Amino acid sequence: MNWHERFKIQANWTKNLRLFLYQQIGIKNTSRILEVGSGTGVITEELSTLTSVRPVGVDLLFDRNSVAQENTKRCDFACGDAYQLPFQSWSFDVVVCHYLLLWLKKPVDAVREMLRVVKPGGVIAALAEPDHLSRVDYPRELWRLGEMQTQSLIAQGANPMTGRQLPEIFAHTGVENPQFGASGFQIDPGRIPEWVESEWETLCGDLSDMVSPDELTSLENMDLVARKSGCRVLWVPTFYEYGNSPVKKVTNLI
Repeated sequence: MNWHERFKIQANWTKNLRLFLYQQIGIKNTSRILEVGSGTGVITEELSTLTSVRPVGVDLLFDRNSVAQENTKRCDFACGDAYQLPFQSWSFDVVVCHYLLLWLKKPVDAVREMLRVVKPGGVIAALAEPDHLSRVDYPRELWRLGEMQTQSLIAQGANPMTGRQLPEIFAHTGVENPQFGASGFQIDPGRIPEWVESEWETLCGDLSDMVSPDELTSLENMDLVARKSGCRVLWVPTFYEYGNSPVKKVTNLI
């Protein structure tokens, strides 16, 4: 699996949502930005176009940080744990994550740690978190595909309903002025997206222990036929939430 290419595909799925959120958050040319769970740096590099200050990405995996450093020279990257970020308190104006919280056992603790490193009044944002339990598949014979992929994510340690839980997660952290919403969904049903091959590569890896190669081939063929006929629907509701770090943190110094 080429993870950098895969992360670029995933980032493209939520690009319009992010562009909307960047406006809502109010990122400035002087904003110091941190992405937690930056992977190979796809979104961190995008953030570098919004500010004159070099964005920072942090990820637990050294190999993904290495790829990020090779692919962009406009950002800084560090290895670190989302629960213990390697930065001083109040270091950033904006802290974001993208498709991260669903993989964390303690998302509330991670959001609290983001709050620690953001300045009073600064912004933290979960840019995109999916809700696989609400996944929509059509035609009917492809419902099983979505169900199996959701079960595979659970087996890998993901929480398939993180998206709908964002308000609860943020409510336990002290984030102020929270704003919660979901992405829109619009496709050209007569066009086969260029990411289909990558999606099936991922599916075959995820489902190899659940179904036979023949059944996977059958499902892939049904998927392709449905796409060519213009009747294929695949939608995983994707939610976001952002809010401010409490300004009252400043009063602790008085």
